[in-house]
Amino acid sequence: MTTRAELLDHAIAVLRRGDVLTLDALAAESGLTKAGVVHHVSTKEGLMSAVVDHIIDGWENDLHQLAGPDADGATRLRAYVEHALTGAFDASDLAVLADPHLRERMRTQWITRLMPWLGTPAQSGRRPVGELAARLLADGAWFNEALGVPVLEEAEREPVRRLALALLAGDGEQDGALQEGDS
Repeated sequence: MTTRAELLDHAIAVLRRGDVLTLDALAAESGLTKAGVVHHVSTKEGLMSAVVDHIIDGWENDLHQLAGPDADGATRLRAYVEHALTGAFDASDLAVLADPHLRERMRTQWITRLMPWLGTPAQSGRRPVGELAARLLADGAWFNEALGVPVLEEAEREPVRRLALALLAGDGEQDGALQEGDS
């Protein structure tokens, strides 16, 4: 008998191959009937929501290992930057974008789950420039890796990671904070 977690692993395998994830595709991949798949996820929207949660569960597991269970916001952001710049990602990490009809709902789900790891929101219209720059470096690194766009060579990965961590520490910041309306 296939468990829900196993079924979601099969869904990720479909996405990793670059195939369209449908209930039928998942049935074929898992060896279940379509009715068997529907028993676990009900609808295409239920499937996509479960896949996004399953992927984020994996991310959060990795992030908790890097940050520890009681990490503050700065430590969580550092863990996110470390993970994004050193982890292995593939097309399945872009599941949030897999279905254009569900994209807004999946985007909201992604943001809600990952926001505690993405740094502090701007307070009083100010955000540390180093924090913002490190976050953008990390976002770009994982996104390109997931897309399969070769940007960082292995020898470049560590210096870029160190630069991002230095930005988080405030090293080299000129303005200290970015104010709303700055260009």
